[in-house]
Amino acid sequence: MSQDPVLSVWYLYEPEEVYSFVKEGDRITFGRDDKCDLIIFSAINGESLSRVAGRIWRMEGELWVRNLSEKHELWITQPGMPPQPPLPPRDPARPDPGAAQSIPGDLAYVRGPDGCVLVVAQQRIEPALPTVLDDRPTTSLPPVPTELRPVAAALCEPLLRGKQLPASYEEVQRRLATRSRKQIRDQVRRLCDLYFTEVPDLRERVEARRRLEEQELGLPAAPSVVHKGIRVFAPAPETDEDVEVSRRRALTLPDYYEVAHLLVRRRSITAEDLRLL
Repeated sequence: MSQDPVLSVWYLYEPEEVYSFVKEGDRITFGRDDKCDLIIFSAINGESLSRVAGRIWRMEGELWVRNLSEKHELWITQPGMPPQPPLPPRDPARPDPGAAQSIPGDLAYVRGPDGCVLVVAQQRIEPALPTVLDDRPTTSLPPVPTELRPVAAALCEPLLRGKQLPASYEEVQRRLATRSRKQIRDQVRRLCDLYFTEVPDLRERVEARRRLEEQELGLPAAPSVVHKGIRVFAPAPETDEDVEVSRRRALTLPDYYEVAHLLVRRRSITAEDLRLL
């Protein structure tokens, strides 16, 4: 007797998102809008991915995807298989809700612009017990240094108030008005250096995310240097052809996004720290 398939969608950024589709009709939307069920963090600084790019839902024991965008395609790929025709953008002049198709195979990828990559697993196996990330950390987390605690609290404030994105440099400076932008960037860098050095899993996650961004956004791998185990880009030459590369690089996530989520998940920064602001 065959088992019901285990249907899951993974978004491999920090925080790592996993959605399971347990019953018929379960569905999620994805895009760069904060009202989506799954926010594509790699696309939040750009405009190539639609605010609401698509919907994934369970129907007849498998997962389906619909393109809700009016401006870009969605691609469905399988490892080792030739690419399929993309799902075209939705035509707002027609009543059709948008092109849709079932997602094939045990493992596939749904891809969109600006580094949007969703991993879709459809397996006929007994589901494993869910793992709660970091509730029982295998790596001890060093405390936030006293001199860096205010900037860490400012970075984490939106997360502590229920939002999904940490603060930007501009937002941190508004909360710490007596500090210059240079001082804030230096302290954020020191905070990242500390946890990249002390938490190998975090360092590996950031490195994997950077490689994916390079691939999806077409960023060159050089020139680069290695700092604290993380590859960082050297200043780009000021040539006409580097303007587009610089624009695309601006779409990548800052490393402090992962650090801020880690500090909140591990309760190294809590609501009590907001009194420092």
